[in-house]
Amino acid sequence: MENAILGHQNIVTQLQNAVTSERVAGAYLFAGEQGIGKETVALYFANLILCEQRTEESSPCGECRACRKLKSSNHPDLRIIRPDGAQIKIDQIRELQQQIFYQPLEGPRKIYILANTERMSNPNNPAANALLKTLEEPPAASTLILLTENIESILLTIRSRCQILTFYPMSIEELTLALMNRFSIDKETASTAAILSRGIVGKAITLIEEGTSETETIPEILEETDPLAAFRLAEQFVEKGLDSLDELITWYRDLLFLQQGVPVELMTHTNALDKLQTLVPRYPRIRLQQAIQTVFETKELLKRTNVTKIFALEIMCLKLLQGR
Repeated sequence: MENAILGHQNIVTQLQNAVTSERVAGAYLFAGEQGIGKETVALYFANLILCEQRTEESSPCGECRACRKLKSSNHPDLRIIRPDGAQIKIDQIRELQQQIFYQPLEGPRKIYILANTERMSNPNNPAANALLKTLEEPPAASTLILLTENIESILLTIRSRCQILTFYPMSIEELTLALMNRFSIDKETASTAAILSRGIVGKAITLIEEGTSETETIPEILEETDPLAAFRLAEQFVEKGLDSLDELITWYRDLLFLQQGVPVELMTHTNALDKLQTLVPRYPRIRLQQAIQTVFETKELLKRTNVTKIFALEIMCLKLLQGR
């Protein structure tokens, strides 16, 4: 079975070695940004553990009964737990605790993948402490794989009981080549997706599947001059989500590149070059640098804290508009 994972080869190799040497741990914590590939690798790891006829390259065969059941999301020894609404709830963890002590039905281990485990970090949510009890005395024939976008929000006592694997973005060059090979697309399209996604595989694939043409529409905030428009623009960013902030940074960066005379081929939005050139005189270099920093800090604030989203984005838009 071909390994369909883009990037993260060091992590994949480490997990393959753990299975081959029969030293699979009881708990793992996969940390990295949304769309970076944590769940894809977790599912591959589960497949590797449960496969009945692994290949000589230590990969799932893709043909045995276990692989077929995993492909159809029907294997009795694998369960994925996702947040129920805004968070993973105590009842979900209690159900896990009741099931995990039973022996596996078909495979060598019972595997639980818990997505978005940072959503147990609310002080009023007892799910994290309940999970900790399971991690303190995990059954021998079980493996828990915790996925998180924010490792700092995970209880230190939980982190200390897991093998932590950190997922990093691919280099733009490496991802560009991988996308060209995977999707048989031209270098310009692949490079644009790689840059806009900041090396995050899942986001790059989404851009390719949905088309990158939409990204050539200049964000309204770059052309707006009225500070009072900040509140309306903030609502637009709320609707679009945090990914829109990543995209906004690429536009400011392109303006900065034009300011500094950087070769056009290094820019992201080359199809909007004429319009960007008309905007450059409005933006002194220092303001472009400050704008990039403002957007980046706002994104991190929204990821790392419980600040009200609309409030943080209104402040960001006011700073961007008043800095003209």
